[in-house]
Amino acid sequence: MNKKRFCAVISIAAATAVLGADGYKLENITVAGGSDGAFVGQEQKEPFSPQTFTKEGIKTLGKQTNMSVYKVIDMSPSVNFSSVDSFGSNESSYHDAVRIRGKNQSGPGGIMSVEGLPVNSNPGGGKTIYDMENFSVIDVYKGYVPVDKGLGFSNLIGKVDMTIDKPKNSLGGELSQTLGSDNTTRSFIRVDSGKICSVKAFASLSYTQGDKNKGEGELKRTNGMLGLTYAPNDALQAELFVVQNNDEHHNYYQLTYAEAKDLGRYFSKDFTTNKSSSSYYDYNKQNFDDTMVLANISYKPTPDSKISFKPYFLQDKGDYWYASGANVVDWMIDHQLFGATLAYEKSFSNALNMKLGYWAHRQQPPGPPVSQKKYTVTASGLTFAGWAMLAKNNYHDFQSPYVEFSGDSGAWSYSAGMRYLSFKLGGLKSYTNGTTGATSQDYNTAVSNGVFDSWASVGDKHFNELLPSFFVSYAATKETSVYFDYTRSYGYDVNLFPAYVSGRANFVSKGITLQQLWDKQKLEISDNFDLGVKYKKGGIVYNPNIFMTKVTGKQTSVYDPSFGVTYSSNNADAMSYGAELAVSGAINDSMDFMASGSYSKYYYTDDMQTAANTTVSVKGNQIPDAPEYTAKAALTYKIAGWALTPSVKYTDKRYGDVQNQQSMPSYTIVDFDASYTKKNLFGAKEGVFRLTLTNLFNEKYISSIVTPDNALASSTSSTAYQTGAPFGIYANLNFKF
Repeated sequence: MNKKRFCAVISIAAATAVLGADGYKLENITVAGGSDGAFVGQEQKEPFSPQTFTKEGIKTLGKQTNMSVYKVIDMSPSVNFSSVDSFGSNESSYHDAVRIRGKNQSGPGGIMSVEGLPVNSNPGGGKTIYDMENFSVIDVYKGYVPVDKGLGFSNLIGKVDMTIDKPKNSLGGELSQTLGSDNTTRSFIRVDSGKICSVKAFASLSYTQGDKNKGEGELKRTNGMLGLTYAPNDALQAELFVVQNNDEHHNYYQLTYAEAKDLGRYFSKDFTTNKSSSSYYDYNKQNFDDTMVLANISYKPTPDSKISFKPYFLQDKGDYWYASGANVVDWMIDHQLFGATLAYEKSFSNALNMKLGYWAHRQQPPGPPVSQKKYTVTASGLTFAGWAMLAKNNYHDFQSPYVEFSGDSGAWSYSAGMRYLSFKLGGLKSYTNGTTGATSQDYNTAVSNGVFDSWASVGDKHFNELLPSFFVSYAATKETSVYFDYTRSYGYDVNLFPAYVSGRANFVSKGITLQQLWDKQKLEISDNFDLGVKYKKGGIVYNPNIFMTKVTGKQTSVYDPSFGVTYSSNNADAMSYGAELAVSGAINDSMDFMASGSYSKYYYTDDMQTAANTTVSVKGNQIPDAPEYTAKAALTYKIAGWALTPSVKYTDKRYGDVQNQQSMPSYTIVDFDASYTKKNLFGAKEGVFRLTLTNLFNEKYISSIVTPDNALASSTSSTAYQTGAPFGIYANLNFKF
């Protein structure tokens, strides 16, 4: 078998359950690949199978700038992510712009985790603080999420967990340089110390810069990462990883529906160069400094048991500037989160393994926003006009013990877990009402001198929830395995406070405090079910599956007859169901392919009452920005050191409102990637030249629709349309030493 060839496997899993010696065992579906291994696959060690992207997949699917995990997983069935630019920044401060099976994430927590830990920040700058070159594996959990992988403020739609590429045993390094469209340049270097006594280390540094693909503005990003491991013996291992990231970039203008319907005219529309307008490009930007630290200390008291302790910390600090009507708002974000997991694992037999753990986590807002300055625009620039949001918020706290049992017996394999979630939503004291241009611009001074607003202030709120999960598979033959899984996931949108502040006069006139509405809030709960088959025939893997989700406590803006007002409340029910089919593998020694199709229906199960005598018909309508159909395919052909990979992605039409009146047409994007590998080049062990063409036919399309799931067609201000990245060409030269 040619060691250089690889096969692209995109399905939920590329390997299946390892079963007992007495029963059938579905062979591990691994992918023979180039020097870095499989393109998409996994080393299966557990009785469940997330879809796994390996080092080869990260290199190819991460495209040219390697700073967005979502660009890597976008070829996964039922995952929908389209970037506004070559960087994958999708700069909206509160919108991840990624959906899985039609659903998007709720609350101030992204779907990304590192080594199972929720070290990301959303809103803020924490979505693109990692260089993809420093990760060896990316796991995508869609339906089933193990009890120790769904940690964070929310895990409603699943998780994307990244495994760090640990320090190497030998002294070496990697040097990479990319140049491309819109003056894009990216430099990356990583040096591994090799093993010195019991210590190994790596350090990396990258710099990324480029112009926007339309209008004025640019992106500048500097990233550094340090990794240390210490393993004095087989029983003890300690790891420490630190990331420092600085990101400054200008935002892209978001179109109205009328503009989005006429992309021939408005596709290139962006912010202006007029300083007297709130749409001036330099008034619409963001800058963030992020620091991440995580550690993993594990000890094996016996060969069949392990104790692990994993503390973590993330600091996200910066400003998100945006136009708000004729004004400009500076959203000041100073966000910290920290926590730890403590776990004990014990293997009693092949049929019974236990994992007992505890997760503790604390994080500051934003979520909801508490510090936003408002400015008026004059001919000479910006003039401070008070605080659009001024509040002091308590920490959000999470305490969560969990237990999981797993094993295999004969042809059966299982995993069953339970996690108890104790979630304290931090209360807040509002000082927004009455602030003017005479109010101090210093946050602490403004709060200390401000007038406490009892109407818009609340105490802590507590949620408690049991979160079960279950997975079982049966290997009917060596080639065929059938599986079923169930997971309960959770989330919470923090929109009530800003909605109350903006409509304060109406609520006060009716004698309604925020606390009264706050007391009625609930968690959003999602019960997720999957049923699927994994079948291998020769070098081809087939993975069809069907899924269903029941959602309760989904947030909508509905009329509450007990108060006589409309506000954001978690009282709606929704359903989703669909199917995925992934087929992938080696056609022959030099040609591999991947192809998938998905169908996903996601809808509210009842109509919405928006006023005392007004009910809007939305039952059964597709949720906004959620395509029902997607299709994706890629083919890799290798010959004489070359790897040629054309890929295509089809995305069905989507809606900008829950009434399905504002529709965006379907689109198809074609990319092409070509790489040439040469051993022993210029003193390096390996040199790789890569040429990437994105959006080959320069399709004009809407990448993401920035809108809440309950947006109505009449609420024109609640929906914005983001154009997708145009044609781009990028060249990369990579050396490994």
